[in-house]
Amino acid sequence: MKQLKGIMIFAMLLCIGSTTAMAQTSKQSVTSNNNVTMNKNNEKVAAILEAVELYAEAGRKASRELGQKAFTEAATMTWVENGKIVTVPINTLFDVLEQTGEEEVTYTVEDITVAGNVAFVRISSWFSKLTTFNDMFTLAEQDGKWKIVSKIYSVK
Repeated sequence: MKQLKGIMIFAMLLCIGSTTAMAQTSKQSVTSNNNVTMNKNNEKVAAILEAVELYAEAGRKASRELGQKAFTEAATMTWVENGKIVTVPINTLFDVLEQTGEEEVTYTVEDITVAGNVAFVRISSWFSKLTTFNDMFTLAEQDGKWKIVSKIYSVK
């Protein structure tokens, strides 16, 4: 019985070790794929980042007009509040920006993934009158312009 127990423990440890190794390999693969995607699509990435910069500039200038250039008309904003998922029209963001007023805004691009005419961008952003956020955007290309379709965020 003790021998069987020992074999079972060894098998479990072996499985855990294999899963960890596979997860690490998978993560490395994703990272290198993103780098390859970015290198192959430098023009697309630059155009995508224009939309992200418009978002940041809308925050800096408390400008609904700039924000509307960054997002599609039907864009949404989502977050989790008290354990509940909340999704609102993007105009809610513009209302907050206008109420907050002009402020300093900086961001760091953490991840970009491009797949044809759609993309995902994750940034860390800091709004001087608000706080620091994890912002994630989905974007789509229309008529050569990239627009943010949805924003989901969490407070850091």
